[in-house]
Amino acid sequence: MNTSSKQNKIPDSHVASKLGLFGISTALITPFDNNGRLALSNAIKHVEHVMAKGAAGITLFGTTGEGASIGYSERQELLNALVGSVVATDQVTVCICSSSLEGAVAQATQACGCGVSRLLVTPPFYFNGVTDEGILRWYDQFINALTGYDLQIILYNLPQVTQVELSSVFVRKLKDTFGDVIFGVKDSSGSWDSAASLLQFDDLAILIGDERLLAKAGPLGCAGAISGMANLFPSVLHDLVQSGNENSAVNTLVTDVVCHPVTPLVKALASSYYGDPLLANVRPPLLPAEVQKFQGMIDLIHKITD
Repeated sequence: MNTSSKQNKIPDSHVASKLGLFGISTALITPFDNNGRLALSNAIKHVEHVMAKGAAGITLFGTTGEGASIGYSERQELLNALVGSVVATDQVTVCICSSSLEGAVAQATQACGCGVSRLLVTPPFYFNGVTDEGILRWYDQFINALTGYDLQIILYNLPQVTQVELSSVFVRKLKDTFGDVIFGVKDSSGSWDSAASLLQFDDLAILIGDERLLAKAGPLGCAGAISGMANLFPSVLHDLVQSGNENSAVNTLVTDVVCHPVTPLVKALASSYYGDPLLANVRPPLLPAEVQKFQGMIDLIHKITD
């Protein structure tokens, strides 16, 4: 298989085919009511908003969705409310977030039971000093426990949170070991060097987590993104990948957002933008952002979306 570096500019048809392979998936924020329970009707409405604004699909229970704070039964509630009714099964990606193999397999089996086969899989975290061999064995046991399901696994590279770096060399090893089960990589490292090394692989859907890198990655075969900012303007992000043209306002907004606790702030901005107070609610240990302090960001969002 060809893993040689691509040219800086590739045909528009190749970009379109990559976008068709994935596109922009909204890393969906999870609404909670004022007592901390899932606000299902608000979630349904928010999904309708982002799909109407051009999202290719949604990703549930990721970092922006506070997936680590959502229990198994609640995951089932949200899946039941959304999948197959508000969005089609092939428009949904489910984030698997558990260092426990039993927990990860249970979450994956639950998603597959709802017809969702595309899984964003966080590597096992918490333990210090783990090696690539240890991570490989974990993925091996995870995949073998799910024999019989037609899985598409997206590897989640988020080292600043998990403390596990999925290097391009290791990703290549996983792909060569497990074949088509490994569908792609979401690179949320924020490092262009990391993204560029992954974009060499033409047999993986490479998704970029840092929206500031999307325009640069698009002409190199980026397949799209799983994006927190797609809660606000997914079609704008799609255009970044497709055109390869930078959007200075998007870059400014993202640079400002990442200077703060990201999930509470994205939720507060979405709450203000859509006029839904429950979108701003978070669960401990997170604390809500004081949106009134960020009027400049709200103004910038309206500039981006107008």
